[in-house]
Amino acid sequence: MEKRYDGEIRLGFTNRNGRTVARSTYRRGNSRISGNIPVAGEIPYYFLISTGGGFTEGEQYLQNVTLDDHCHAILTTQTPNYIYKCDNGGLTTQNNVVHIGEDSFLEYYIDETIPYAHARFRQNTEIRMERGARLIFTDGLTAGWSDDETPFQYNDIGLKTRIWMEDQLLINDFLLVDPTQCPMQEIGCFEEAQYYNSAVIIDAQVCPEMLEKMRAFLDHRFSASGTIRYGLSLLDQDGIILRVLGQRIEENRSLLYALTGYYREEILGYPHFSLRKNNGWNFRQ
Repeated sequence: MEKRYDGEIRLGFTNRNGRTVARSTYRRGNSRISGNIPVAGEIPYYFLISTGGGFTEGEQYLQNVTLDDHCHAILTTQTPNYIYKCDNGGLTTQNNVVHIGEDSFLEYYIDETIPYAHARFRQNTEIRMERGARLIFTDGLTAGWSDDETPFQYNDIGLKTRIWMEDQLLINDFLLVDPTQCPMQEIGCFEEAQYYNSAVIIDAQVCPEMLEKMRAFLDHRFSASGTIRYGLSLLDQDGIILRVLGQRIEENRSLLYALTGYYREEILGYPHFSLRKNNGWNFRQ
């Protein structure tokens, strides 16, 4: 029997006469898909929306995305992922299942997870890529929200990402934090930061020279920032990963999108593109 989710999105793209078009846009439950947003030219661009404004205890969600060969699509969550309190100990989950066809390019911008006090959450992302495919993938985690504004009042949060290129596992990343057991402000955890962000770029053309150009660009642009720390490194194969820790989400996002913008514009030659999202905060109890 097929699993029933509280919110479900299934998006499929195909190449039609040299242009990428959506061939399926299925949604049900508490999930919605925006209409195609025409700010990216001919590249399909969609918001992935949670109608409840956040996830409640025990809910389960699915995003299933497929790109046929020779496609290019841009997807992003509309707002950060709010995880409401789980006072009964139930686990809330978000599963992301992605397939990127041969010579296709997916830009998949997932916003930060913002857990409320006592929240429990798992985000499981499984991405499988075919020969010549490219990927930009982002996500993040904050210090959360509580009535008294004390940070890290949530329970256990896990963000798991596995990315495959054909049969080769390129990245197996599992950020698992439990502030009830770990000193989140100390070395090895958030180290006095409030916000964590990550970006992964998968491209067979990635090389040490590309990495050094990106490092030089970020160092020049953000060297004066005293509240943000970041690291940029090569994967074992075909990829670059960025980690960011900071005190202000606006600074983290600025660095994150500076890197992805540099890759899109300077490396791939695409025109400038803004996600055009409202980055304001709207906490709800």
